[in-house]
Amino acid sequence: MECSTGLERWEGQAGAREYRFAAREVGEALAAVAAGASYRAAAEAARRRADRVPLGGAEQRPEPRRDPARDGQLVANWIDVFSEVVCAGELPERWPAVLLIDSKNFRITSGEHLGRGFHVLAAMGTEPTEPGKRAPRPTLWRLEPSPRKDQAAWEAFFGALEGSPQVIVSDADNALACAIGSVFGDTPEHRLCEWHLGRKLREHLPEEILEDRAHPITRALPDAFHTPQSWKALLGAIDHEHSCGQSLTLALRWLERYGPRIAAQVATRNPKNPGSTGPVEAALREVDRRIADRAGSFTNRARMAKLLALMSLQLAGRADGRQWADRLRERLYLLGGRPANQRPHDDPKGAYSLIS
Repeated sequence: MECSTGLERWEGQAGAREYRFAAREVGEALAAVAAGASYRAAAEAARRRADRVPLGGAEQRPEPRRDPARDGQLVANWIDVFSEVVCAGELPERWPAVLLIDSKNFRITSGEHLGRGFHVLAAMGTEPTEPGKRAPRPTLWRLEPSPRKDQAAWEAFFGALEGSPQVIVSDADNALACAIGSVFGDTPEHRLCEWHLGRKLREHLPEEILEDRAHPITRALPDAFHTPQSWKALLGAIDHEHSCGQSLTLALRWLERYGPRIAAQVATRNPKNPGSTGPVEAALREVDRRIADRAGSFTNRARMAKLLALMSLQLAGRADGRQWADRLRERLYLLGGRPANQRPHDDPKGAYSLIS
């Protein structure tokens, strides 16, 4: 039997018996899954907290085929229809001054869709630093699931919010660069992540140089992307080493491609702005920790977007089960505790809207 998502009742699997859930159970369940709990664990905790374990559960059957108390569909339904109520007005609606952009691929590791997967596109942002104050730490701005990571996907991602950032920091992704130009034009300065640039340059340098900490190239690398003087020092060390007979052809070819752009962005570097995508990568690693081994359970794009919205609030430190319960009471009071539509985002049978 399909579970009602309303706050006033849930019809148990054992028949006509009705169970009433309070907004508190719903709010705390949403906060739990936002922090990484499974739907089953959150559903069981909500039922036991409210003393509403369905008939035929583990207490009635020592070895149940499937414990109704751990049926995660209840919480999946709650996410589907209540997350918008919880998140309304809480997530950013405009892009900030500085954006850090990255993405992560999630692969399905079991079942019929083994090896397939989807992407999570992510953005962190900061606003301009006020004079005399320390630069603010980047905060999570947006998480969005997508079957692909192509130009169209990035265009939809950027087009979801209003405004235009002044600076965008990313890795050297051509589809991403094209999307930035298509959506924002020439307004933002698109900077390449300094950490990725350093790593790529190291990949084109001989190991014997990198292992020698006293080598001029090795000593110049850490600060090379910070100031024009530091960048010139690195180029000078590479040119000198190559002229002395050390083959640095790979590094020189890489510098032919990226050197002019690096020199241009080093010249305009603002030390108060983030120069690396490290913070957004850390946020994606945390999302990965929470859902990676269950990626096959998140193939519905609309519901995954709602879960990521809840995670965005949790990762930004703005997830509180009791506050969410109060918000549910306030905003659903006139509806009698029930949203207008339940399970509105079911995929057609056999179709998966998030698998690439």
